[in-house]
Amino acid sequence: MGEDERLREALLELQILGDREARALEETQTLLACLEAYTSATSPSAALASIFVSLENAIDASVSMVVRATPEGQLTIQASNDPELVGGELQAPIDIFSRSRNIMDLNLVGSWAGRLRCNAYSGLLVAPAADQTALLCFRKAPKGFGKESLKLVTRLSGLASQALRNSEIASENNLLAATIAGSSSGFAIADATNDDLPLIYVNAAFEQLSGYKAEDVLGQNCRFLTAEAPDAPERTRLREAVNRRAGGTFLLRNRRRTGELFWNELTLFPVYGSDGDVCHLVATQTDVSERVDAANERDQARARMERALAATDDAFLVVEPDGQISFANDAINDLLSAPGVSWTKGSRFSDNWAAYLESVPFPPFHMSGDLDEAYFSELAALQQPQEVELPNGRNILLRVAGLDDGGLVISATDITPMKSAQRLLAQRLAAIEAASDGIAITNDDGRLTYLNSAASRLLGFGRPEDGLGRRWYRQYTEATPVPSDKPFETTLLRTEESQTVTHEITGSPLENGGSVIVVRDITESLETEAREEELMQDLIRLQRQEAIAQLTAGVAHDFNNLLSAINGSAALIGMLEDLPDAVQPHLDRITSAGSQSAKLLNRLLDIGSGSEVDGAFDLSSILADLSQIMQPSLPTGITFDVIAPKSGVALRGNAGALSQVLINLCMNARDAIQTDHGEIKLSVSLVKGADVLSTTVGHLNEAGRYTSLTVSDTGAGMDAETSASMFQPYFSTKGRMGTGLGLAIVAMHTKSVGGAIKVASKPGEGTEVSIYWPMASLGTNSDGVLEAKTSDLSDMTVIVVDDDPNVGHVISKYLEAVGAEVATCEDPRDALDAIADDPESWSALITDYDMPHMNGGELSARARQIAPDLPVIVVTALARRLTDPRLTDGQVAAILSKPVDLDQLCSTLEQHRK
Repeated sequence: MGEDERLREALLELQILGDREARALEETQTLLACLEAYTSATSPSAALASIFVSLENAIDASVSMVVRATPEGQLTIQASNDPELVGGELQAPIDIFSRSRNIMDLNLVGSWAGRLRCNAYSGLLVAPAADQTALLCFRKAPKGFGKESLKLVTRLSGLASQALRNSEIASENNLLAATIAGSSSGFAIADATNDDLPLIYVNAAFEQLSGYKAEDVLGQNCRFLTAEAPDAPERTRLREAVNRRAGGTFLLRNRRRTGELFWNELTLFPVYGSDGDVCHLVATQTDVSERVDAANERDQARARMERALAATDDAFLVVEPDGQISFANDAINDLLSAPGVSWTKGSRFSDNWAAYLESVPFPPFHMSGDLDEAYFSELAALQQPQEVELPNGRNILLRVAGLDDGGLVISATDITPMKSAQRLLAQRLAAIEAASDGIAITNDDGRLTYLNSAASRLLGFGRPEDGLGRRWYRQYTEATPVPSDKPFETTLLRTEESQTVTHEITGSPLENGGSVIVVRDITESLETEAREEELMQDLIRLQRQEAIAQLTAGVAHDFNNLLSAINGSAALIGMLEDLPDAVQPHLDRITSAGSQSAKLLNRLLDIGSGSEVDGAFDLSSILADLSQIMQPSLPTGITFDVIAPKSGVALRGNAGALSQVLINLCMNARDAIQTDHGEIKLSVSLVKGADVLSTTVGHLNEAGRYTSLTVSDTGAGMDAETSASMFQPYFSTKGRMGTGLGLAIVAMHTKSVGGAIKVASKPGEGTEVSIYWPMASLGTNSDGVLEAKTSDLSDMTVIVVDDDPNVGHVISKYLEAVGAEVATCEDPRDALDAIADDPESWSALITDYDMPHMNGGELSARARQIAPDLPVIVVTALARRLTDPRLTDGQVAAILSKPVDLDQLCSTLEQHRK
């Protein structure tokens, strides 16, 4: 090799060495700059932030972070130059803790997941550190990091890990300091390395507790607070603990800066340094003056209680949780005396009780089980006293109560005299309690001191004890105090559940004050007397009604004979061939008046007869000729208008009864108009029973449907008293011109069919009388066949049994109109034969109850024997008072009242369709 060649190689080596030294110098300068920024930081968090700034300036790192591994294998971002990333998670496709890495292209190592969008970065430097932490640097530049960058990151990763730990420790210290500073308990910290234990820290609560400021006490020993004598036991115990640098809790009497004394509960605990020796003593201090004062008051009260219990005749025993007796008075030794038994303080309850049980010949307690130690715990759980019969025949009332600390308080009262008196009193009370009359004893003020069960019930108290101390006369309406020093007898009223009852009360004074009162309920006897009188008056009225009805019918019958002659003569005159034309109009008027008179006579023949409740009729059949009947009886100046619905309305009952009702109302309206001019109006509407709030006569079923027929006039009107009496028999405001029966008949017909009446009238404003007549649940088709408005009973075969063919006809026609096939029978035996011939062919049996040969109960029972599954529906006027055991308790499908609601009947059949 030539000299020139060696020279070139030497120069090249020198250049390479120079470049290497330059790079080393640059790396050293960069590292020194980072260390200078790190060491000059004012806090651990600032030191950690300086590393991120250095990495950004030195190697152009876009994002730097310190991550820590979780037990689940995830990475949590502990710190970063991007604050939004801190606290987030990161999942790497590689093990970043195995070694340092310089990844030139992130896309080649797999997908990353987490808060950081790693696909936005091209290069990554990974430098693991201690405690499963690592320093990561991401770069957005088109190319990755250089080799020298990894060296720097590797050297700085340890510093970053240490800065992270320092930051966490600082946060914990700040939290602890804030907790101590803000605590409601007083904190004082003393330097335990100094023999005088000077205070180095006190919090605000200590300042408030003691009254001293921190600058006044720091550097001093806290003994300046104590108000205890130097040789006081508690202060001596605290001094020994301080000398031993040990912990403990102490109760001391301290003094505030103002001189005020207070009880201080001091808790002392040592703090050890890194060398294992106590470096500080920490004391928490709490003002417990209220607690100590309460304890002193409790001890004083206990002492007073023990003195009081020692003086009482009742026996008292207090047992501590460990079974030791802490208090026993003399009475316990008197009641439970036995050889070897000494109920004294300090002895054990179990020893004394065992000795007592051995001294008696049999268990003293007359209850299940022996009276042993465990039994007292059971008594404490019962929380009520128990009677005990002792072997010597004495009776005591034993009480056992549990204390909060697990101890027991046992007390006993000698009730032997009381038990003897109770037995005697019980015999007397038994006789009084058995009395049906109410017997009670009162004091001078009339307050009840005793009352038997009958008196409690009569006076309206739920239990006898509820009436004790109450004035008995205040249980009655408008009652006044009765002198207790004199005998008395009175009759008073009181209201019980919206019902007024009458009591007869007698009183007798007692020698020692107060009185004995005896209460008898005479409501039923008075009602019986009133009913007897009412029945007598009703009988007289019925006899008068019957006589008038017979007289009216007789007069109508005789007048009908005369009317027949008049109508016949008019017919004969009309047959004459040479009848003058001028006579024909007069003959027509005679014929028309005779026809109307015949209809009116038919109404008169109904007087005195009850209204039929079965059957159905169309309202239009009555309203059609009502105007013609009324018009001849009205003066020329009085108009009569009928306002009725255009469609037909089917009503229950008898058309003649309703016609008689309307004629009577219209006649009364005419008489109420005392002038030559006025107006009478009949309005018809459909209502529901629930929509009518009140009625004057009768009651409406809330679920029922009714036709309201309202007759109003412009007459003189009535006052409330007249309106309330207008429907009573023989009540009349017309004097000798009236009989007092017209409106009574109106009320009779309306109530018998299940309707009601409402009257609205005021003097000078006219009168409005509304008749609510029950509707029949059917209509009429074009062929005159009854049809139902609802329900579908197709495929049902029903047999109807009723000895009244009209009732059976109406029901059968209605059921056929809704699709059922119906067979009717008047004799229940025929129905029974039909069921027996083919039991499976019938869907239901509808029967009356009161029938010849066999009533509905017998028919139902025999039909069920033949066809057990056959639904039976009983339709009877006795529905509300029917007590036949063959029909009650769900043995039939339903019991419906007459007049039957045909819609309800169809609904019941649908519910029991087989």
